[in-house]
Amino acid sequence: MGKPFKIIVGTGNRHKFEEIRAILSDVRDLELVPLWAFPNVPPVQEDEKTFEGNAGKKALELARFAALSQRVSYANQSTSAGADDDEDEIDFDALSAKRAKETSGRHKPVSLGSSGRLPRMPDYTGVEVYVMSDDSGLEVEALQGAPGVLSARYAGKHGDDAANNALLLKNLKGVPPEKRKARFVCAIALANPMKVLITTRGIVEGRIAAQPAGSSGFGYDPLFFYPPLGKTFGELEAETKNKLSHRSQALAKFKVELQKLVGA
Repeated sequence: MGKPFKIIVGTGNRHKFEEIRAILSDVRDLELVPLWAFPNVPPVQEDEKTFEGNAGKKALELARFAALSQRVSYANQSTSAGADDDEDEIDFDALSAKRAKETSGRHKPVSLGSSGRLPRMPDYTGVEVYVMSDDSGLEVEALQGAPGVLSARYAGKHGDDAANNALLLKNLKGVPPEKRKARFVCAIALANPMKVLITTRGIVEGRIAAQPAGSSGFGYDPLFFYPPLGKTFGELEAETKNKLSHRSQALAKFKVELQKLVGA
C-alpha cells in the first residue's frame, strides 16, 4: 500500500477495538485509529432494522464528523498565525497547544445537531477520512431472532452485559437445549464522508447455555455455547475466539474488499 492507510475504528468499546486490531494485525501498512482519539464524538442513533444498516450509518456519520473535525482543526491552526509569521518557522505543536489553552471552555464542540445527522459538507476535497464500524449481536431462534439489533441494550441500558444476560436467561426459562439455537452476527462497513464503500457480514452458529461459563470476552460470550469446541465463547482464549468468531469472519471478508479498494 505504500504509506499507512489510516482507518478510524468507529467504536467506543475498547474490547471491540482490541479484537479488531488483533484480527487485522496481519494487514500490511494499515493504521487503526481509535475513536476516542477524537474529542466530543457525538452519538449516532442506531435506528436501522438490520446490522448492515446500523454499521453503514455509523461509519458514514462518523466519517462526516471526523472530516468536519479535521476542517475545524486545520482552520484553527491556519488563522492563529500572525500576518508577520514566517510559515517555515511556525511550531505547530506549540501553536496547537496555545490555541487549545485560549479556547478551552469557550468553544462549541462539533456535534450532529438536533436531527442526529451532520449536515453534508458541500466539498470534501482534500479530506481523506475512512471510518469502519461494526454492528453485531445475538439472534436466538426461540425468541424469533431477538435480541437482534437491540442486543447491546436488550435490558434497557446500553452496554449492561450482566442485565442483558440475565434477561436472556429469564426469557429462555424452560426452553430445552435443542431449542436454544442461536447465532452471533456481525456486519462491518467502511465509509468515507460521501458514501459507504464496503459492507461485509459474518455469522457463527451455537446455542444459549443454561448458565454463564467463563470470564473471557464480553457481551453474551459467557452464554454462547459453541458445540464444536464444547465451550462457551467466555471460556475460549482470545486467540482461539478471534479465529472463528462472527467478527473474524466479517473481517476476513473485509480484508479482501479493503485490498481491492486500495489496490494492494
